[in-house]
Amino acid sequence: MAITRIIVADCIMAGSLFQEEGFDVEQSADNLADARAQLIVEYLEAAYPGVEVCADIAIQQEAGPPRPVEVAVYTGEEEVDHAASTAIRAQLAQRLAESAADRSWVVRIS
Repeated sequence: MAITRIIVADCIMAGSLFQEEGFDVEQSADNLADARAQLIVEYLEAAYPGVEVCADIAIQQEAGPPRPVEVAVYTGEEEVDHAASTAIRAQLAQRLAESAADRSWVVRIS
């Protein structure tokens, strides 16, 4: 079955981003959300040309454990392809972890 649409949902727990003081948590979370959305869309559009891609990144202000990225891959019959969803979730999780590690999204308070 041909993939027609990929929907990705992610959540950033802003309260857990930093263990120390001196950071703008709100702006850093916004930057991280933008970077994650861009990475998701660019990766999926390159890997699956012509497929509709939607990425939604939520920001929760409280602290908490990181949530895994959610992926739903739809076929032409609007059925979810669970195997493809799982495979893409694993690919994205690795790329998202690598991109977060560079900390280019961090905003320090001056």
